[in-house]
Amino acid sequence: MTIKKYLIFSNIRMVLVAIGGIAVAFLVNRIVLSTLFRSREFWEYADFESFRRINGLFVLLSFVVFIVFFSIISGILANRMTKRIIKPLDILSDGVRQIQENNFAYRIDYGNDDEFRPVCLAFNHMAARLETSAEQRLKDEANRRELLAGISHDLRTPLTTINGYLDGIESGVASTPEKREKYFRIIKNKTVDMKHIIEQLFLFSKLDMDDYPFHLRRFEIVRALSDMVDELAEEYALRGLGISIAGCPENAFVCADVSHIRRVLINILENSVTYKEKETGSMEISAFVDNNFVHIRFADDGPGVKTDMLSNLFNVFYRADPSRHTKGSGLGLAISAKIIERSGGTIHAENSDSGGLAVVIRLPLETGDA
Repeated sequence: MTIKKYLIFSNIRMVLVAIGGIAVAFLVNRIVLSTLFRSREFWEYADFESFRRINGLFVLLSFVVFIVFFSIISGILANRMTKRIIKPLDILSDGVRQIQENNFAYRIDYGNDDEFRPVCLAFNHMAARLETSAEQRLKDEANRRELLAGISHDLRTPLTTINGYLDGIESGVASTPEKREKYFRIIKNKTVDMKHIIEQLFLFSKLDMDDYPFHLRRFEIVRALSDMVDELAEEYALRGLGISIAGCPENAFVCADVSHIRRVLINILENSVTYKEKETGSMEISAFVDNNFVHIRFADDGPGVKTDMLSNLFNVFYRADPSRHTKGSGLGLAISAKIIERSGGTIHAENSDSGGLAVVIRLPLETGDA
């Protein structure tokens, strides 16, 4: 029962109690007076004036009894009403204290179907959002610490190498033109590596802050990927990675930035090239349409990743195998995840049937006209 209905019924009960009390008092008064009036003994010792005084006294006594009775009933009803309101307020107050103490997992279990129920449900919804926000904040703090550690590591390594070769040139270790040329070439390559890391980090930061331009347009995703593969196949074949496309649907249109999708493709290919163990590895690209989404799968035949590590592959500077810290910047898949998310899609990793790694992208189909 709602509190509004409870108040209405409580007021009705109060009125009925008042009417009933007055009726009972009047009835008792009439009965007593009638009994006295018919009593011969009373009239032998009393006159009309005495009868009037006794009647007034009895009316006053009846009124006092009625007031006492009415006060008791009113107190009982008011106490019940107070408990009906105070108890939910105490429950909500306790919930607020739990939130103040950062116990965001606390939930109110309120069974009554009254006006406080939606308030308690709203409180639980708020607590759930605060819990999610707190978990995300902790995750972001951990990611920032990992980001700083990754930046420090990935920049320190080439800087140490550059510093070592510069010391060699300065101290005269590189005594021949050929050796000096070799040292300068290594220094230049390490400088290029540092520039690449900084550019990748800058891009990730822009994507993370939603401050990177996206030029969205409708295009056929499989045809676009096919064109990109035709352009990149020879380069990656020379680096020991064969790329093939199989089982892809036609006329699967998406709305995205083509240049960013190309960057995602390159990042996935770079990841496969970096960690392949065979002299010549392979990457198979396939796709299918399901529930207004196109699913694109990039599966290689590399070493694969442990199942419990798959969800971390898209974190900044994460590497499944710490011993491979010299390979890659650890930013490529994180950037890819940001691009796909900004395009309205999702991305995840799984182990492929061949034992390698498969990156699966899901993008919403675009049904509008070109």
